Amino acid sequence: MRTVLKLILIVIIIAVASLVALPFVVDPNDYKDEISSQVEKATGRNLTLQGDIGLSVFPWIALELGPLSLSNAQGFKADSFAKVEAAEIRIKLMPLLKKQLEMDTVVLDGLVLNLETDKNGKTNWDDLTQADEVVKEDAKPSKEKSGPALAAISIAGVQLTNANILWSDASKGESYQLRNLNLDTDPLTPGEPTAVDMAFDLISAKPEAKAHVTLDTNVMVDMENQQYALTDLAFTTIAEGKTLPFAQADIKLNGDIKADMVKQLVNITGLSLTAKANNDTQTINANLTGDVNANLASQQTTVDDFELTATIKDPSIPGEQADLKLTSNINADLKQQTLTLSALMLELEELMLNADIKASNILSDKPGFAGNVHIQPFNLRKLADDMNIELPAMADSNTLEKLEVKAELEGSASHINAKQLDVTLDQSKLTGQLAINNFAQPAFNFKLKLDQIDADRYLPPVPEDKAESKPAATPATAAAGGSSQLPLEALRQINAKGSIDIGKMKATGLTSENIHVTINAVNGLVKLTPMRADLYQGTYNGNVNLDARGDKLKLAIDETVKGVQAGPLLQDMSAGEDAAVTGTANANAKLTGVGASVDEIKQTLNGNGGFSFTDGALKGINIADAIRKAKAALSGQKLAESDAPVQTDFSALTGTFKATNGVIDNQDLSLKSPLLRISGAGQASLPKETIDYSLNVAVVGTISGQGGKELTELKGLTIPVKISGTFSEPKPTVDLASMVKDKAKEELKSKAEEKIKEKLGDDLGGLLGGALGTKGATNSQSTGDDASTNKSADEAPVEKEKAPEEKLEDAVKDKLKDFF
Repeated sequence: MRTVLKLILIVIIIAVASLVALPFVVDPNDYKDEISSQVEKATGRNLTLQGDIGLSVFPWIALELGPLSLSNAQGFKADSFAKVEAAEIRIKLMPLLKKQLEMDTVVLDGLVLNLETDKNGKTNWDDLTQADEVVKEDAKPSKEKSGPALAAISIAGVQLTNANILWSDASKGESYQLRNLNLDTDPLTPGEPTAVDMAFDLISAKPEAKAHVTLDTNVMVDMENQQYALTDLAFTTIAEGKTLPFAQADIKLNGDIKADMVKQLVNITGLSLTAKANNDTQTINANLTGDVNANLASQQTTVDDFELTATIKDPSIPGEQADLKLTSNINADLKQQTLTLSALMLELEELMLNADIKASNILSDKPGFAGNVHIQPFNLRKLADDMNIELPAMADSNTLEKLEVKAELEGSASHINAKQLDVTLDQSKLTGQLAINNFAQPAFNFKLKLDQIDADRYLPPVPEDKAESKPAATPATAAAGGSSQLPLEALRQINAKGSIDIGKMKATGLTSENIHVTINAVNGLVKLTPMRADLYQGTYNGNVNLDARGDKLKLAIDETVKGVQAGPLLQDMSAGEDAAVTGTANANAKLTGVGASVDEIKQTLNGNGGFSFTDGALKGINIADAIRKAKAALSGQKLAESDAPVQTDFSALTGTFKATNGVIDNQDLSLKSPLLRISGAGQASLPKETIDYSLNVAVVGTISGQGGKELTELKGLTIPVKISGTFSEPKPTVDLASMVKDKAKEELKSKAEEKIKEKLGDDLGGLLGGALGTKGATNSQSTGDDASTNKSADEAPVEKEKAPEEKLEDAVKDKLKDFF
């Protein structure tokens, strides 16, 4: 037995000695040609071994190679497919006897790998893969049982220095270069973490860009259990390029990644992605964190504690800077094609949004979403100020201080529907439903309710000096201003259908309640019908049609007002000034017009309408008092000042009108009061803004409150009033002289008839008196006119002031002018 052991020991010593002596006996460089020949048979490529081959066996089986290259496939540009400056592989001999692989650090220096695709899509490695497939097909499966696998594998590390991988695609005109690749690892042991340090430069010609990339991490690879891990991952890249969205971007990724492929689970904890990007005018700093858990088998992924913060600086955004924060818990199910964002919170300056959103069909062409959104109350005016957004001037600077939005949403990439919309703006609350379909050409559907709003608070402030802020318009300037083009194209873009109800609204000084407006607009045809409202103890009903489908707008309105108190309405319209007319008003109008501008609409306005006021008064003028003063002045009397109100009471004021090409024609104006009857007829031109109107004021009775006994003698008197001029400058004129002359004729005729009747009797005297009175009145009038004319001619040169009746006429004109 001892002899056998000695023999075994001698054999081992001889074998080791032989292995040690082998490199000294055999020179591997003598086999370069044989090696190249075998490679060419296997690959069809030429292997060039330019440097010496170093070989050792004990205690390491070591192979050291100098510069070598493998030729490129035919038809490609690069001279070689691969080049290596130096390579070194060392394997311990003795552990191999125990089926254990222990390798020293694998060294590869100066690798250059050229990867190419020609215009036809063929690559310069296709032949290598085809050769490999042929070898596999030729290899016959062994029926003998294979030996046991290696019991253990251990690699001291990998050292890759100065490597360059060049890739070009002629079919797409793209070119990428991975240069200066350096890779250094600690010992590679299955199931144990090892440190990896890698860096390289990435260069792209199309698009033109370059980046420097570094990677530091601890890698764990357990092939037997199919478990992998990257712990303490630190990935960085600095990219820059003229064609990139940003001139320079700095990206950092940190975290721990673990994968169990048996269980199909991937976990990323402590995920942190930081990005800084900038160009000439913009800068973005963003950071994303969270924990990711993915089940590859069920295709479910969750992101817990997701948080995104960003600061954006851009001169084009309000305030030139925006600070953003987004947090949520995310759950994605690719099998069900759903994505859930729960406890979503978005913060932007003063704005805070909370939401729970669930998206469906996320992998299809028609994804959808549904959920609840709540924008917390915020001060919109302060937010606009912080972001340097200039708001329109408003009458009340305390508006827009509270805005809150709640909604239950559902939608897709092409529509959104707010089913339970709840908006609070200052003291107003809007509720209802609002839907927008087809974002490319939006179509609105809505049913909304607004409890109350004071719209005047949000309108521009009224200038203190109205006269300076809005000078009176002449016909020329009015026509120029009215000729502005109507927004036909904007009307054609409106696609809306719905209704809005408003409990109470104040606008332009007017207060109305229970407002209802229905709109139906499509392809330029806008119908506002029906519209109704309660205002000033009365009602309004109307229908308005706007047809912009042609080159010109077609306007049609049909409106009715019933039982409205004109006094309070006109007083509110005139910002608290006394109303010109009081009483209960009823009015209606049916009008049409065609035009591309306001001026053309005026010129083509046609239709009719009517109005009536009952139990009211004309404010600002007391016609009875004016007549009383006129009579007294002509009689040479002086009356005491009256304390009667400056108004003309009436029981009814009615009239109708007809519009023809913008000219409003009224022939039946009628005002009735216990004392007076006023009738009128004339026209008003809207295009020219001119007036041509005649009034006849007749005294039909007397009451103490409207003139007293002084007017008894004027019963039956008719005062003609002519109104001309423009809307902004009406010019009323009163013919007092004709009025007095007519009165004198009537009195003279009456007295002559009485005398004849006394002498000849009623029948014959009345007949002759009528004829005489007519003739006498005519002669008297003619004589009076001649005398008056002669007297005026004689006294005209020395007359320095107007006669009393002329002064009175001017005073009455001024009163009438103020009234109109």
